[in-house]
Amino acid sequence: MRNAPPSWERDLARMLREARERGLLDSLAEVYASFPEVTCDNCARCCFESPGLFYVEHLAAVKMLLDLEEGPREAVLRRALREVFFSWIEPERTCVFLSPSGCEIYERRPLACRLFGLVEPAQRDQAEAEARMAARREALRLELMGIRIPEAVIQRTLLSCDRVRDMNGQPVRMDADEMAARVADLDASLLPREVVLQEFCFYSLGERLCAASLGWETVEGTRLQMLARAQEGESVDDLLDELWRRARPDLALAADGGVR
Repeated sequence: MRNAPPSWERDLARMLREARERGLLDSLAEVYASFPEVTCDNCARCCFESPGLFYVEHLAAVKMLLDLEEGPREAVLRRALREVFFSWIEPERTCVFLSPSGCEIYERRPLACRLFGLVEPAQRDQAEAEARMAARREALRLELMGIRIPEAVIQRTLLSCDRVRDMNGQPVRMDADEMAARVADLDASLLPREVVLQEFCFYSLGERLCAASLGWETVEGTRLQMLARAQEGESVDDLLDELWRRARPDLALAADGGVR
């Protein structure tokens, strides 16, 4: 992970203002609109964690949060905070935008969600096995620090779905690289090209907001502390309340200063 947050993560108000002035959010909407209308079984298995976002998608998500009333906005932010700090010990976690009634942002869902089920990964079984192996390596690293990761967390992976169909019931396939390149080009309008190429700017909403308010290094250190305390018997809900008081990730949204 990186250390102190770069300027584009700290100053969301300025970055969002620039994105709107340059029409990047409208261009992002055009990318989304180029996808065919699809349907699926609505099982929500693919919603077991929050999706990674390109930077311009992150700004669009921040805009969505700012448009919410304070209560719903705080609920999403607290879920994001919980995911960042406690996902390794909570097998039943889901995307922060998933509610009992379904996806709260379905019409504005990000690229990763739109592509899911429209791209068949090469050697799917091998890819899923590699994902689980990577999770197991991280679990072993945490175990050396006294943090025990449930096997159910390690096994939680789903890289594709064969239940997505167009409105005529036919399978749909799209070029993921082409669509990703279109959104990456929007990122490159705001960020240094080397950042876009090296990092692909692909982090979850919670990760970015926590990094903006705390810095990556602090997030990682605090995560280890919180996981250890939870395994010593402290309530995750109580620890989350403590984090909320300390981090207040909504402060990172910089809601004033022309963002709205």
